[in-house]
Amino acid sequence: MAGVVVVAIKILFDQIKRYDIETIKENLVEYSGQERRSFDNKGFISFGRIFCIDFLLLNLAFFICYFFKRGNLELTGSYARLLFMFYLCWLVTSFMSKKFKPASYIAYGTCLLTFLRSFFYLTYSITFLVVVFGFASYSRLHVFSTCFVVLVLDCLVWCTYNKIFNSRATDRVSLKNILASIRLENNISWALVLMDLILVVAAFFMVNYLKRGQLALLPGYSELFVIMLGLWFVFSAITRKFSMGRFKNVYFFIWQWIKAGGLMLATMTVLIFGLRLFYFSRFQALGSILILMALEFVMISFYYIISQGEKPEQDTEADARAGNRLKQEDIPLNFDVDIIRQKLMEPARETLKTRFASNNPELFEFMVQHMVLNDMLRMETAFERSCEMFGLVSERVPTRLFFNYVKLNDIRRMNAYFLWMHGMLLPGGYFVGNAHTIETHYKWIYEKFPRYIAGLIYTVDFCFNRVMPKLPGLQKVYFAITGGKGRVVSRAELLGRLSFCGFKIVAEREIDQRLYVIARKVKTSSLDTSPTYGPLVQLKRAGWGGEMVNTYKFRTMHPYSEYLQEYVYDLAGLQKGGKIEDDFRVTTWGRFMRKFWLDELPMLYNWIKGDLSIVGVRPLSFHYLALYDAELRELRKKVKPGLVPPFYADLPGTFEEICDSERRYIKAFLKRPFRTQCVYFWKSFVNIAIRGARSK
Repeated sequence: MAGVVVVAIKILFDQIKRYDIETIKENLVEYSGQERRSFDNKGFISFGRIFCIDFLLLNLAFFICYFFKRGNLELTGSYARLLFMFYLCWLVTSFMSKKFKPASYIAYGTCLLTFLRSFFYLTYSITFLVVVFGFASYSRLHVFSTCFVVLVLDCLVWCTYNKIFNSRATDRVSLKNILASIRLENNISWALVLMDLILVVAAFFMVNYLKRGQLALLPGYSELFVIMLGLWFVFSAITRKFSMGRFKNVYFFIWQWIKAGGLMLATMTVLIFGLRLFYFSRFQALGSILILMALEFVMISFYYIISQGEKPEQDTEADARAGNRLKQEDIPLNFDVDIIRQKLMEPARETLKTRFASNNPELFEFMVQHMVLNDMLRMETAFERSCEMFGLVSERVPTRLFFNYVKLNDIRRMNAYFLWMHGMLLPGGYFVGNAHTIETHYKWIYEKFPRYIAGLIYTVDFCFNRVMPKLPGLQKVYFAITGGKGRVVSRAELLGRLSFCGFKIVAEREIDQRLYVIARKVKTSSLDTSPTYGPLVQLKRAGWGGEMVNTYKFRTMHPYSEYLQEYVYDLAGLQKGGKIEDDFRVTTWGRFMRKFWLDELPMLYNWIKGDLSIVGVRPLSFHYLALYDAELRELRKKVKPGLVPPFYADLPGTFEEICDSERRYIKAFLKRPFRTQCVYFWKSFVNIAIRGARSK
């Protein structure tokens, strides 16, 4: 048997040796001394090899333990089932512990932490399945030793390989972080501890009553209750779930409680299996913890809301400096007013440099790059930390630069806020603000939470903060709960609202997972009293004789996207086919609808009204029409726009070819209207139905 193990390890080393560690290092990016690294596409190859090697080690560990327990390698039916359970648990827990990520194997500290995390996850999950499904006949020695041998083999293979081929890889920082991660905190809420202890007792006796119809415990069940109390104490301390001051939001706070409950549940299964406590009711042992987690969720939801409320301001007597304040002294009144005036007349660049150059240099560089700050005075700048409009209407010096620290998602009525700001700024004045867009919010959630729960959190958050505010029946409920704060907007909607209110988008940049925008007051606000927001949009297009026609389509873009036509064209230009290239305004479902012309079904109503014909030039926005030369614009006034443009008959590639295609169609139509309609309709049908021509 020892020979088999030696041969197996040798085969593994041969596989590892072919994996070039220097190639990995070339694809790493180090962040300020930390061992955080990211891989390019070659990382997929390393993932596959790590997967295969670890799978072989799992099998090797299982059969080594089986051989020492049984004396042979012939699996019985029940142990074949156990091996399958090991495969399943190993696959899930390896992904959870990031065991297959090549970056986890660059240095000793991160590698050891990965192995330990994987060991505990595997032990917990396999014993959980064994206990829940009642497989009490399995050998405890076999199950626990298999998990332990996998850990030993992982460390042995990695350390030996690293010693031979990569002796310089060390990671002392990560080892210190491992020790720091298990330290306890004293900043805890004792009221929360007391309430949770009451819930532990209540949950245990509640399950006992549901199981037996009485509160009195059976003989021996007091031991189970003591075990549950011990687990509650240990994992409450380890997860630090009673500490209120260290969490940024409710998600972080709740996650510690979920983690503590999960560890209690998993450890209880380990104890039941390891100590052969199967004479205890599994419903009593595991159900008590599940009921406790449910009760805790209700309790902490209310507790967090209450504890995070506004705190009353301190009285002067309660301040630590009260003694000094009560000893009042006269202050000098002979200060130099000229110095104050001189500071007010400094260039705005110096003010921004003082505020942002040290703590947010990227934001400072962004503003310096896109605004002429030396032409503005310090007295002409304004900074706010509020999204309330009353702060904008105060009598202040005429403003040329307005900066708001608070994210724009917290504004209840965004258009009204932008219009008040538009009225406050001087012509040509700048506004600088930031917001959480759909993209930045997605990145923020997936960076802050483990990936296996980030998907669930993002789905719930998307439904609550994106879908619910748009549903007529639930909109009032949403704003009653949130007050309009935390609503996530798309990048297109944010920029479109600014354009709608008379601002020109100067620049935008993602900084620290926020989208910062510089907008300039260059126009009056829009006179449109009903900008499109619902699923059916009404678009103003150039029609027959140059008259404006309201065309109807299903929404394929984010709200307020129509006001960004000029900005997006200047930003990206046109692609093949005459459409905006890389148009971020189009939604995911919008691309699907455009591909099959579902968005243009409401335009049949325009055809019935007589605004459009079946075949004709495309109904264009007035901004897009301005790109045409004067001759073609006059020609277009002589024909009626249509549902099927000549584009699908000629399939032009460039903008110039599109213009030539429409010019040929109009001239042919003016000579022979009916024949031209039939020819172009047939050509379009062949290109669409047979050759697969599609709109982008």
